[in-house]
Amino acid sequence: MPELQILKQDRLASDVRFAIKNPICSTKLMTRSIKAQYFTWLIFSCFLLFPFKRSIELPVLIMTICGGVLTYKYGRRLFQEPATRLFTLLFACIWLPMLISFPDSYDLKKSGSTVLVFLRYYLTGLFVIWALSKQNQVPLLAKLLAGLTAFWVTDALFQAATGQNIFGWEQISARLNGVFGERQLRLGNALPVLAPFLILALRSKPVLMIAVTVMTGVVIILAGSRGGWVSFGLVCVWLSISETRRRGIPLWKMGVVTLLIGLAGTFAAFENPGAKQRLDQTLLLFSGDEAKIDQALSLRWTLWKDAFAMVDAHPVNGVGVRAFRYAYPEFAQPGDPFLSIDEKSGRPTGAFYAHQIVLEVMAETGLIGFSGLALFYAWLVRYWCLVNPERRIVALPFAMAALVWLFPFNTHPSFYTAQWSILIWLLIAMLCATLLPLQKISRDNSDGVKG
Repeated sequence: MPELQILKQDRLASDVRFAIKNPICSTKLMTRSIKAQYFTWLIFSCFLLFPFKRSIELPVLIMTICGGVLTYKYGRRLFQEPATRLFTLLFACIWLPMLISFPDSYDLKKSGSTVLVFLRYYLTGLFVIWALSKQNQVPLLAKLLAGLTAFWVTDALFQAATGQNIFGWEQISARLNGVFGERQLRLGNALPVLAPFLILALRSKPVLMIAVTVMTGVVIILAGSRGGWVSFGLVCVWLSISETRRRGIPLWKMGVVTLLIGLAGTFAAFENPGAKQRLDQTLLLFSGDEAKIDQALSLRWTLWKDAFAMVDAHPVNGVGVRAFRYAYPEFAQPGDPFLSIDEKSGRPTGAFYAHQIVLEVMAETGLIGFSGLALFYAWLVRYWCLVNPERRIVALPFAMAALVWLFPFNTHPSFYTAQWSILIWLLIAMLCATLLPLQKISRDNSDGVKG
């Protein structure tokens, strides 16, 4: 620690000497720093606007255009960077199977538009990687996300105490939904994704870190999304292992802390009628009766059986990305609760998606898509294991956030729908940027300033 302090002081003294000798260059450097913060705030605005429906499209459009400009400006040099190569590889694992699914889609228009629109996430990701290569932008973004998460948690606890959040929105079916309003139950799925940023921001204050973890867990339980419960459980397990190794804490002590957090969450569940109902419903999984198991899974067993039938009938490239609802009536059993008629087209339709990432990918893009998804996971794990421990510390909250959403043994929102796709590809780009920060382009920019 003393050596680190001396290094910081030497660097500060060097910067001061450079500013005195080169006032014009130092002004340019400050200007670039301010601009870099603008880019970071632009990225952050996507998370800030996420609860508010389509408003997120505006910052994404700006970043897409910026990504296109960066591609034109830097060309091959941009794609020689390890971070952009990794992001390109991960994106190709998902997007190419989507493209291959198009010719046999049950709805060519829907699949075609999805495949084309999906490309904007790639350009957005390139912009994110470039923007986070600027000095001190990763810590700034992590702090902003931690602050936003703290607001979400505080707002939801206020709603739990008063029945309304600070905007006056009431709970939905006794489930907390906070800033997400009265029409969309998304808090339970979204909060676990951002929770690592808040919890790890308090890493130097263990007591406060534990308290915030408990409060966040209570909100997630009261939000009533069982997929969110599993996701936050993953965060807690990873944090327990990470902190045990980092601090040299005996495993039994960390076990006690984890148990206390679990007990607090269980107490919250039994005190809240909505959460208790969800917990009782979940326990039907152990009944051994297929109808009760389907009830425990909120009819997802019915969905998954039909998804498997789609895979069996279209094993190579699936029924087409985002065409699940149009293929569904062909594979549904009589009396299926998800069958309906589309009001605009008059076509019979079914459930919108499979509510499980692996089944959704397999049903809509076939075994080609499943292979791409498997490669996607493999490359992420491989690069995480290859980077040095220092880089893993910086990337930890971004890695946890990505794991929470991508963990294959859970229920999920739609992998291909616009709003959730924006969130996950931002997280993947941020993870690539923190694991493998840009070198050549950043160095070129620095040389340009000094020159």
